[in-house]
Order: sequence, then C-alpha cells, then structure tokens
Amino acid sequence: MQPIFTTLLNKIIPLYMNIALGFIAGKTLDMSRETIARIMFFIINPIIIFNGVMHVDLNASVLSLPILTFTISCCLCLLFFNITKGLWQDSSRNLIAFSAGSGNAGYFGLPLALLLFSTEGEGVYILALLGITLYENSVGYYVISHGTTTSMECVKKVLKLPAIYAFFGALLLNFSGMEMSDVMLEFTGHIKGTYTVLGMMIIGLGLAGLSQFEMDGKFIGLSFLAKFLVWPLLIMLITGLDAYFFGFYTHEIHNALLLLSIVPLAVNTVIMATLVKSQPEKAATAVLLSTLFALAYVPIMVAWLIN
Repeated sequence: MQPIFTTLLNKIIPLYMNIALGFIAGKTLDMSRETIARIMFFIINPIIIFNGVMHVDLNASVLSLPILTFTISCCLCLLFFNITKGLWQDSSRNLIAFSAGSGNAGYFGLPLALLLFSTEGEGVYILALLGITLYENSVGYYVISHGTTTSMECVKKVLKLPAIYAFFGALLLNFSGMEMSDVMLEFTGHIKGTYTVLGMMIIGLGLAGLSQFEMDGKFIGLSFLAKFLVWPLLIMLITGLDAYFFGFYTHEIHNALLLLSIVPLAVNTVIMATLVKSQPEKAATAVLLSTLFALAYVPIMVAWLIN
C-alpha cells in the first residue's frame, strides 16, 4: 500500500499547488473568481461532460448512475436535515443538509478521475457526477435557501445548466454511433488540462474571496461525518452488495462511485451559502479543513478501495 499511497500523493500534491496558486492570485492579483467560474460553467464543464459521455459504452447500468447518485444525495440531505433538528436556531441546519448531500466531486474529484481512470472510466465518473450536480441545483438549492425558493424556480435553474444539454447532446450522438474526429480528440485533451488547473484554482480563489472564517465544532464534525464516513460506507455497501449478489455494475463503475464518495466538501457549499446569505464564513471554514484533511485521506482511501 505504501508505494501506491506515495504515487497517489505525488498526483494529488500538484492539484493542491493549483489551489495555492488560486489563493495567492485571489489575494494579490485581484482576480475575478466570477469570470473564471463562468468560463468553467458555460464552456469547459460542458466540453468535459460531452467528451466523457461520447466515450462511454452506454447501457442500462451506466445510464442508471445519475439516478443513483441523485437519490443518494437527496436521501443524505434529508437525513441530516432531520437528525440536526434542534441543534441550531439559525440556517446552519440547512447548510449542513446541503453539504451532506454534495461533495467536491467536480473541481476536486474529476481531475483525479482524469488522472486515475481510462477514457471509459472518465465517462462513467462524469455520469455519476451528473446526479450530484442535479441535486445541488434542485433539492439542495431549495433546502439551503430556507424553503423560500419555489419548485418552479428550481426547475428553471436546472434547465439553465449547460451540462444538461452537453449530456443529452453527447447521449444522442453516442447512440447514433458517431465518433469524435482526431482534431476534436486533440482539442478535448487540451481542455482536460485546463479543467484540472482552473478547477483547482477556483477552490483557492473561493477561499481567498472570504474575509473571515468561523469555527463551529458541531458543524465541522457533522459535515466531516457525512462526507468522510457516511458517504464511503454507503457506497461501499452498495458496491459490495452488487459485487457479491447482483452484478449489475462493472468494476469500473464501482471504482467511479468509490472515488465520488471520498472527495472533500463541495466548494459549491460556499458559493450557495454566499448567494443566499447563509453563513458563508462557516461553510468556508469547513470546506478548507476538509480539503486539507483530504490531502492524506484521499490517497489512503484510493489505495485501499480503488484498483
């Protein structure tokens, strides 16, 4: 396990160096986080998703992944919303519920998937990631905004996601048997590198944009419990039962789900908390600590769980 851990740590450390660069840029260069976020959201993310779906061998098990991860996210959100009743008198309960159902599976997990998996594995991971993206922009958004957002507004928000159209466009082309040209393959190869660099820098920019941090032991403890214990145990249970009894998912899908379950808290927790004015300082503190914790946690878990 030691050689595997060292190899993975060497892969992850450059990602953290990008986070540091983003933080330095945010503090010293007055860079616009919103501009980079828009480039990622409207251009780079859809291309990555399109490329991933185009390279997946589509079947029932693969197509069920967004439904599975969306369901898990919603269940964990509702679970932590209910079990934290009475712990806080402010919006912390909504914040912990949102964070319990999400994770930094995009900006943190996808660069790792690009490093660890084959092209087929990347596409599988992206399909699983899509379910969490849908959760964050629907049920999660509704919960974190204290119930003031209507269901119709959530639907409109989901319909504005460029990732949705990239996903369905690639799905149609994949089903039709169309393949990407060599020029497009070269182009998407460059985009993957861009995603890895800018995606991790956004984490640093997001942390640099906050003026203060707020320590809340209960909040940090519960958020760590949800992300680093409940998520992996639940996915291990699902993949274990499938491996021994059902055989519905491939080993590649198991690996993608396991990686998805061990990423740190989502940076989107900070972004959403800022948008709805729901204690972004508390969210930023938890996200920062979880990202630092993941520096050791993720290589250990990958070396243990993922082949």
